[in-house]
This record gives sequence, C-alpha cells and structure tokens, in this order.
Amino acid sequence: MHSDLVPDQHSRIRVGCQALITNPRGFVLLINPDDQDGWTLPGGTAHQGELPHLAATRTVRATTGLNLHFTDTLIIDITPGTHAPQSIDHIFTTQVTAQIAATATIPAKALATISEITWIEPDYIPDRCTQDQTHRIWSALLRLTDPFAPVYHVEGRAITA
Repeated sequence: MHSDLVPDQHSRIRVGCQALITNPRGFVLLINPDDQDGWTLPGGTAHQGELPHLAATRTVRATTGLNLHFTDTLIIDITPGTHAPQSIDHIFTTQVTAQIAATATIPAKALATISEITWIEPDYIPDRCTQDQTHRIWSALLRLTDPFAPVYHVEGRAITA
C-alpha cells in the first residue's frame, strides 16, 4: 500500500451522535459536560464500525439514563478540522412523555464527566450553550416543524448554495 493512502491521525473523522429530546412542553434536554464549554445535547461519539443511530441510543442512555431508540437523522452537522479530527454529527430526535422526561438523570458512571442535566425552554438555549451548539439546536428544532429546512450544516449553520 502506498504511504499516501494510509490515513494519518489528522484524517480521522469523528462520528458524533447527539439527540434533540423534547418534552410535551417543548423544552429541550441539555447536559453540562465537564470537558466542554457550555451545555450540549446528550450523546457522544460512535465507536469504530458502530452505526450512528445505535451510538445515539448507547450514548444518550449513558449520559441521561433514558433508554430511547433513534432511527432517522434530523440534521447532519459538520465541524471542519484544522488541528483536531473533523467531526460529522448526526442529530437524532424524539419527544418523550412527561413521565419519561421526569426520569432523566445523570447515571452514576457519568457523574465524573457530566455536572448537570436540565430541561430548558428553547429561548434560553443561548444563555447556556456555545454559539455553534445554539445554531445546531435551533437548526434541529426548525427541521422538526419544517421538513424542507436544510439537513446539512457546517458548525450549526445551514449549507447554502
């Protein structure tokens, strides 16, 4: 194999799997991870060879204690890499009942990496999240109400012609 065909550490792509989980009041579930700036949607990174929807199920359970299943990607958000691996985040969605929403909690295994979990009104997302994460969440919320809204995004902003 030619050396120029061997991927190096800078050409790896991180496959992120997050979930826009809403409750009957329209609030969005957010977590506050210790290793990131600002709050984020629950989820994580797919293992090598793991399908994104299965990774979303696994990582959401690990970060929120909720046993939810995801099938369709709501949006895909690309973060170009310069010094770090590029990431492609699949944002899935589901609405949970009030009864299920009340069970969202940080599992004991995740307490070392997640400091808080909360349901928040969409209007207050910019107060808690980074600008890129806010754009990502609002883009996903738009797709919930407008099936013709853009699917592909770069750093939370729709790709336009």
